[in-house]
Amino acid sequence: MKAANLVEIFPSFQGEGPYAGEGHLFVRFQGCELSCQWCDTPATFQINRFCKVIPDFFSEMKLEIPNPVSVDTLQKVISDFPNIPIALTGGEPLQRSKFLKEWLSNLSGRTILLETAGVHMAALKEVLPFVSIISMDLKLPSSTGMRPYWKEHEEFLKMALSRKVYVKVVVTAETRDEEIAQAINLVAKLAPQVPFILQPVSETSTFDGVPILRQLYQWWQLANDLLPNVRVLPQMHKTLGMP
Repeated sequence: MKAANLVEIFPSFQGEGPYAGEGHLFVRFQGCELSCQWCDTPATFQINRFCKVIPDFFSEMKLEIPNPVSVDTLQKVISDFPNIPIALTGGEPLQRSKFLKEWLSNLSGRTILLETAGVHMAALKEVLPFVSIISMDLKLPSSTGMRPYWKEHEEFLKMALSRKVYVKVVVTAETRDEEIAQAINLVAKLAPQVPFILQPVSETSTFDGVPILRQLYQWWQLANDLLPNVRVLPQMHKTLGMP
């Protein structure tokens, strides 16, 4: 039986994208091969001996289960929560694709939302039959501080289109117009109907490059010229003070 290191399991309101405000049960996976300079989940890069389980929206009580968590254990934990959509987040859930495949193939009747960096094509192919919605990031090099992933993003989006999918672009004060244009053109070429979310970065203890309103409006205009479903949406859970 497969097992995976998890950081936490908790219910909250979805804070990003077109499903913002809906109740979700979040399962946060440990580990990510990427290293965005604005990453707001540093706990996913730590070695966690235990996975925290928060029983409800307002509970201060936190249970702990040992890592790695087996499929059976996760199934039992999940069964104690309401039947709300499950959001797979991280870190990068697709780095644990074999675990996901074993778990999700035995989890029926649940809406599964996969939050992903949009670069792990082989892993997506493994879990795609069990996923309902894909929240796919497009990583802009000047914002993330990493190399470009345009080729990987294009191949990933082609595969993801067999499910409900939306594209999320985290933008910072350093984001360049030409990068936004490249992201827009990629989506317009493959699937112009897909929701295109411009998400201004949230300030963290190590990153404060938040874009100004004029920048956001300019990028919205660029996207709106080619795509019919463009929105500027900040991280709602940050505003509400939720995890």
